[in-house]
Amino acid sequence: MTLQATTRRLFIALAISATAPLSARAQDTSATQGVVVTHHQVTVAGKVLRYTARAGFIPIRDNEAGDVHANLFFIAYTLDGAVKHRPLTFLWNGGPGSNSGLVHLLGFGPKRIVTATGNMPRYSSAGTALVDNPDTWLTVSDLVFVDPIGTGYSRPTKAEYAAEFYQSPGDAEAVAEFIRVYRNRYDVADAPLFLMGESYGVTRASLVSEALERRRTTVSGVILLSGGFPLPSDVSPSVRAALLLPTFTAAAYTNHKLVADLQRLSIHDAIAASKAYALGGYAAALARGDSLSQTERDAVIMQLARFTGLPATEINKNLRVSMDQVSTTLLGPTMTVGHYDSRAVGPRDTTQTIYDPTTDPSLKDILDGASVVRYMRDELGFKSDVFYQGPFGGGYPPSTSFRGDWMSVRWGRGEAPAAEPVTQGRASGRGRGGAPMAQGLAAATATDPSLRVFVACGYFDLGGGCYVSEHSAQHVSADLARRVTARVYGGGHATYTDDAARRQLFADVTKFIQSAVAK
Repeated sequence: MTLQATTRRLFIALAISATAPLSARAQDTSATQGVVVTHHQVTVAGKVLRYTARAGFIPIRDNEAGDVHANLFFIAYTLDGAVKHRPLTFLWNGGPGSNSGLVHLLGFGPKRIVTATGNMPRYSSAGTALVDNPDTWLTVSDLVFVDPIGTGYSRPTKAEYAAEFYQSPGDAEAVAEFIRVYRNRYDVADAPLFLMGESYGVTRASLVSEALERRRTTVSGVILLSGGFPLPSDVSPSVRAALLLPTFTAAAYTNHKLVADLQRLSIHDAIAASKAYALGGYAAALARGDSLSQTERDAVIMQLARFTGLPATEINKNLRVSMDQVSTTLLGPTMTVGHYDSRAVGPRDTTQTIYDPTTDPSLKDILDGASVVRYMRDELGFKSDVFYQGPFGGGYPPSTSFRGDWMSVRWGRGEAPAAEPVTQGRASGRGRGGAPMAQGLAAATATDPSLRVFVACGYFDLGGGCYVSEHSAQHVSADLARRVTARVYGGGHATYTDDAARRQLFADVTKFIQSAVAK
């Protein structure tokens, strides 16, 4: 298995991650709600960092009667011998329905699971290895990886309680309550507090930040990865639509489908040319709409064909190009391009009538599930027979509806406001959960004038809206402009699976946290 293949894998293997064989004598620590404490070390930049790991549960209690309605699983890392009031970051993934395994064991934890090469000791039958992570955020902050209720080992205590947590407001309130209890239990209430969410986790982070600030808990910073721009800006709808074009240009470039003069450029120059056209002629044409003459419309279609690699005959008269269109058309009728990483390609199932994430080549085998469970058992001493759950089910009893995707059939979507706010990222309806995302973080930043925001994404993520987020960050109010940072990296949805992108993200987040704490 090549390193490139490993970096292209995304989400599905985590959904079936409880496949490792279990010892008959192994203690099921989840049954006793214990928190297991172990001690480790990692070498970063030639320096040995010693740290304490905690893996276990915190109960989510009903405030009126004190009854436990759910148990939320977490894995925390605390640097030994560090200064008091060290920054503390809570991290989660998206879905909704994804556990934190990706951001934890491919991204930012002290250890990473990688494809084994040479004489590296094999960690699982899938050929993985466990290595020190030179880009771990533990160097700048203590870390708590959170599995929201219904993901990982986190579960409601009764089936009838599930509805409390399987919708955006309840999900966010439960995570905010977990953070409150964790900070009290481990005496870190004075530590500068940061939140990090990926994909739908951006929505969760937006809502959690509002819930915490509403409870007079100061949030120093929010780090948002691959989930849109959840703050108000004065970017017009036509510019937002036009700025999807550079992401499609990146897809065409990496698959060698651009016209010759653009293909000869570097990818950065090709994207820059596409972005310039998007902000100029393309946005202007979209703003004019039906007033365009046929000659003007045809000229725009030719430019879209030039910057997307699609045949002009495949571009609609409304001058819009969609993510699905690029995915299913760029490489012809028999191949498809991954929605979450346009570098990933695979055979196309022509019988599909709607997008099926389980066949997306960019959602294939990103992280070996047996290695995830083995890490928790062998390294952290946390042993459980409970299924470590992700978005596509796999537990007992098996689901037979909607490709086994429990989240899509059980997640409550009735809490959306009458007028859905603009998220400026991936289209609503795929991973958004109907949450009032913009209202959450906008309210939090209005409440707390010191709260800072870091927005990041990868330009190979077809639906990520990278350049929409980047441009939006430049068109916020003067007050927000001094507090918002936006970055674009050469990666897909899980940007950190690219070594270069992960290193740069690590450097940028380190600077962001240090700056937020200093202010």
